[in-house]
Amino acid sequence: MDQYQNFPPEQFEVEQLPSPIKSSHVRLHVGLIMLSVVLVILLTSVAQFVVNELVFTFAPAIAENDWYMFAFATVPMYLVGMPLAYLLLCVIPKSAPQKQKLHPLMWVGFLCLCFALSLVTNFFGQYVNTWVNDFSGIQVENELEQMTSITPLGINILFVGILAPVFEELFFRKAIIDRLRRYGDLPAILISGLIFGMIHGNLSQIFYATAVGMLLGFIYVRTGSVLYTISIHSAFNMIGGVYTTEILRRMGENSMPAEGDTIGWVMITAYSAFVIVSLLVGTIFCLANAKSFHRSLKQGEYTFRFDKWMNILVFNPVVWIFIALIALLVLLNLLV
Repeated sequence: MDQYQNFPPEQFEVEQLPSPIKSSHVRLHVGLIMLSVVLVILLTSVAQFVVNELVFTFAPAIAENDWYMFAFATVPMYLVGMPLAYLLLCVIPKSAPQKQKLHPLMWVGFLCLCFALSLVTNFFGQYVNTWVNDFSGIQVENELEQMTSITPLGINILFVGILAPVFEELFFRKAIIDRLRRYGDLPAILISGLIFGMIHGNLSQIFYATAVGMLLGFIYVRTGSVLYTISIHSAFNMIGGVYTTEILRRMGENSMPAEGDTIGWVMITAYSAFVIVSLLVGTIFCLANAKSFHRSLKQGEYTFRFDKWMNILVFNPVVWIFIALIALLVLLNLLV
């Protein structure tokens, strides 16, 4: 008589381990992701050219509107570049993180950490900009700051505070990280963050955008919800982009609000206090949760050592095409 006849067969099933994957397949997937970002840039440029030609041919008065510069810079990316590039990403297997709720205090902590990281990395970016200026005599300009400074408040809120966080999080966090997580949370966070920072294409934003992009990537893999990253990204842009622009509008020749401008002084005082609080809270938040943050990073279905990842990235021609394109964008932004 079979001594195991009273046990259901499923108790003897052996867990199936994932089949090994060749590094060439990973290189292909990473290359397709990089190619999708290259397509975002190229398709957006083509769409911008077409839109600009149509506007100046049939309705030149539209270009005189305050909102045209933002619309020209972003709408072709959101409606043409990203959607068409996403079609390429769809051929890559994805692994979305499990959804978990984020406590409101953790949300505040992550927002403060975003600002703390951006402030620290921005100092490094300013150092690089100063070096470039001293070496070449070229003044590094912040394109975003230039656009927001001449754009009305409502347009800045729409494009900087709402549309940018929604589309960027859906593409750079949701779409890209879902395609990289099967190789581990950490590679997904690092690669997506680097892509996000570099695609900004100018030295004034690359460094802090990379740091913030990596943090937003961590928040996404930890919570599995792009709604959290959209809300934090939106709050970050509203304070660091829209609110600071309104402060700059009130600055006089000595980089301070005019005498008697009570609202201006209140705004700059409130922002200064917020910066100090963000640095303190963000630093304490990071140190207090560092171990739990590290433990929350999960291994992927397929795991590779650092040297294997370097091989995958360095010997990937599409990665170098992406880097060359970003270098060209940075150079053009310096010269134009």
